[in-house]
Amino acid sequence: MKTNKTVKMNDRQPAQPISIMPYAHTLWHSLMELRRYQLAEHGIMIPPEELSDQPQNVGREDYERDYHHMAEIYLIGGGGFWLAWWEDDLAGHIGAQDLGGVIELRHMYVRAEYRRRGIATCLVQTLLDHCKTQSIKAVELWTKMDGLGRRLYEQMGFKITSAPGAEFSNLSYKTNFIPGEDEIRMHLDLI
Repeated sequence: MKTNKTVKMNDRQPAQPISIMPYAHTLWHSLMELRRYQLAEHGIMIPPEELSDQPQNVGREDYERDYHHMAEIYLIGGGGFWLAWWEDDLAGHIGAQDLGGVIELRHMYVRAEYRRRGIATCLVQTLLDHCKTQSIKAVELWTKMDGLGRRLYEQMGFKITSAPGAEFSNLSYKTNFIPGEDEIRMHLDLI
């Protein structure tokens, strides 16, 4: 079920619909198409015919593991994964992993041509609303020090912290992610 949100960017623009939908296995191909856009922005070109038709059983060391193991990484506990549409075009996604009463925001992406339209804000707000219904205590994430994400997260109440909070122990093992030198840690208390 899509949740429609209407966003009006300024008085001269008509309101445009943003639809948010929780991930379901039937959306696998759409998610992989979106991932193809994301990789292309980083110079990694994958022809459409090389996209897998269904999740693969990839190992822990595989960089794409979380996409292929959505049920065990994102869709348990208070975690979740949502896709966003701008009108009929798939425009972005957000994925959050439950680490035991706290959430690690692991993935957030909006296609370049759809940025600055309120999609990222709607995705983060969808996650935060979900977390509140699940009695999640806190959300943390890594983001680029000078990236667009940092400004968005700060506007939504996240604060820079020196390291993962105590509730996020063993984070690198649980997420298989090692932050780069240009990344900062951000935290938001929900309770």
